Amino acid sequence: MKKSIPILILAMLVLIPAVQAAGQHPKYNLDWPRAGEVLSYQSCGCADSCWTAELKQGKQLKARLRCDCEKLYFTKEGGQEQKVADSCDEFNVESKMGLIPQRMRELKEK
Repeated sequence: MKKSIPILILAMLVLIPAVQAAGQHPKYNLDWPRAGEVLSYQSCGCADSCWTAELKQGKQLKARLRCDCEKLYFTKEGGQEQKVADSCDEFNVESKMGLIPQRMRELKEK
């Protein structure tokens, strides 16, 4: 029994990072027209109804658009997060990855 405890601990140390990585959602870069800025998208669950899109220049966050499975929120650089829609249904379509940059541009320019 005493010999199996170190093996069990070693197995847990090896497996935990793999299990954690399996639960993470990959981040994708979306089309964005401005050089030096990157728009990324990452799902967080709810069958892809929970997601975050972040616009960054280097490491600096310029804007964030996110859905919490129900409502749509937007944050501009240095500002407070604001609810911009009571529903994220407009994004639950095949053209979602094209709609996100469009909506980000609209909100960022306000």
